[in-house]
Amino acid sequence: MAQKLEAQGGRGGEEWDDGGAYENVKKVYVGQGDSGVVYIKFDYEKDGKIVSREHGKMTLLGTEEFELDPEDYIISVKVYYEKIFGSPIEIITALIFKTFKGKTSQPFGLTSGQEAELGGGKIVGFHGTSSDLIHSLGAYITQSTTPVTPPVSGGPTKLEAQGGRGGEIWDDGGAYDNVKKVYVGQGDSGVVYVKFDYEKDGKIVSVEHGKMTLLGTEGFELDPEDYITSVKVYYEKIFGSPAEIVTALVFKTFKGKTSQPFGLTSGQEAELGGGKIVGFHGSSSDAIHSLGAYIVSSSSTPLTPSSNIVPAQGGDGGVSWDDGVHDGVKKIYVGQGDSCVTYFKVDYEKASKLVLGSDHGKMSLLGAEEFELGPDEYVTAVIGYYDKIFGVDAPAIVSLKFKTNKRTSIPYGLEGGTEFVLEKKDHKIVGFYGQAGEYLYKLGVNAAPIAN
Repeated sequence: MAQKLEAQGGRGGEEWDDGGAYENVKKVYVGQGDSGVVYIKFDYEKDGKIVSREHGKMTLLGTEEFELDPEDYIISVKVYYEKIFGSPIEIITALIFKTFKGKTSQPFGLTSGQEAELGGGKIVGFHGTSSDLIHSLGAYITQSTTPVTPPVSGGPTKLEAQGGRGGEIWDDGGAYDNVKKVYVGQGDSGVVYVKFDYEKDGKIVSVEHGKMTLLGTEGFELDPEDYITSVKVYYEKIFGSPAEIVTALVFKTFKGKTSQPFGLTSGQEAELGGGKIVGFHGSSSDAIHSLGAYIVSSSSTPLTPSSNIVPAQGGDGGVSWDDGVHDGVKKIYVGQGDSCVTYFKVDYEKASKLVLGSDHGKMSLLGAEEFELGPDEYVTAVIGYYDKIFGVDAPAIVSLKFKTNKRTSIPYGLEGGTEFVLEKKDHKIVGFYGQAGEYLYKLGVNAAPIAN
């Protein structure tokens, strides 16, 4: 049975529901008006036949289309929405669809206002609200039986480059065994240079693109037996540039390691992933305009260390973040606002060294409270609550409490709403991940066995 995801957007219009009894979504049609999305149509597949459903009101501008390849399916939809001039309620301003095989649609509309994402499985149906405009969109998802990466016959899968169309095309190919190190050079406005150290038959092959500036490069080196599983690509058209350029790159590995953002995470965002990345391609001039990847399924190592990941709990708002996996937790910072947790940060220990954590959410004038762990102390569980907050579209986390092998912290926030517990028996928490924006919406953990 399909799971129904709450509609994101405004509250106006009449409700419609296509249901979740279809096998797939084969094609999407989107019509735009002066201020946002006014019409959508979906071609669903059911028992080998196409069933079409349409909502809203098409204008003379017609529609733009996003058609899926055979054996592909939609895994997420980014929904942008805001209250426009002259309208008492929010409408959807843009939609971006992403598929299992790494294909990302163009933005249908202007990506302005608030942003939410529908995903977590194979999307097999939609619901929402509409009038002469599309006010909100929700989805039905199922867990697909398709393997994590598309079937590979005789070679890797090439994921389409994400970014702008400028510069000259380059292609490192996908015949390498692994990517061992990445070097990124930044300029005044974005990424201007990339270099990859590939591993092939036990030797390192280095390939570079773009033009390095006097600022040099920053590096991201992988641990032994680790590999890159995804890259977030941020890109936009900057002043003085005729085409979009990549403004930032963030790399994530199988072992849960996440690079710093190389550049400023502004503009549009796309993600390359779905397997083990073994090569890159893209386009560049004196700047990096786009980046694509080659992926394979690893036969020796599972694609994700899922047995030690405790699923995140909370609302589906904000943007995703991941601190990665460390040896332990040293200090936790929790900041509260009027109604919920707005800020979260963790300092970790790795190889007996302190690793300062990244900020997630937004600290209010109330500041942050701290929970510091002592020697030989570790976090075994997180008890939290999330709830719907007035004026906030997605549920947010309202309270957090931390349990260690020696004590339990005070509740940070007011306990109410839906309770959740993040823990795994005989394991300690060694990393956090989740979603945050103006608030902390969702929180999950990585765990590791407790050594005797």
